[in-house]
Amino acid sequence: MGWDVIATDLEDVIRTVLAPNVSRNRAYLPPAAGAVDVRTFDWTVPPDRWVWDDLRKIATQTVENVALLEPQPPTLAPPFDLVITSDTLYSSELVTPLLRTLHGLCKSSIQSSLEAKSPQVYLCLERRDPALVERALSEARDSWGFKVERVPHKKVAKAMERGGARWEKGQWDDVEIWKLNLQT
Repeated sequence: MGWDVIATDLEDVIRTVLAPNVSRNRAYLPPAAGAVDVRTFDWTVPPDRWVWDDLRKIATQTVENVALLEPQPPTLAPPFDLVITSDTLYSSELVTPLLRTLHGLCKSSIQSSLEAKSPQVYLCLERRDPALVERALSEARDSWGFKVERVPHKKVAKAMERGGARWEKGQWDDVEIWKLNLQT
């Protein structure tokens, strides 16, 4: 659709799922499609240790002692227009690192943008653990300065239908999309 995209996950998920999916589907993108970078992004790494000029990673705990002898092609970096997460609320230990990462992406975008604009963040989840979800949304609001607003279920269902998704009604019951706006 013309967007440049950075698709991220941990190294083992990239190797076994994400990179093969992106590779397999590149052929279906239109000629004017934007770039798609696939990189490792470990949320437990604080924003001051993120790198944007590495083709393989943004943040990882792995320390590599490989000197890059050849110049690297440009990589995607802040500012970002949009951040989308999918199925990222699944462990209570990762709530704070996830929110710190989202906050860091927004701050990096503000600092890198001429308009000093924060990207829109969409947190897409399946409500498997209601207490975990409520804790994460409260922490996003109270500790990280996000305005938190749920996208109405009817709006999501209509958008999915327009996009060609033909799921049975019950399959959407636990799916939620939350819009997070960093209050600056």
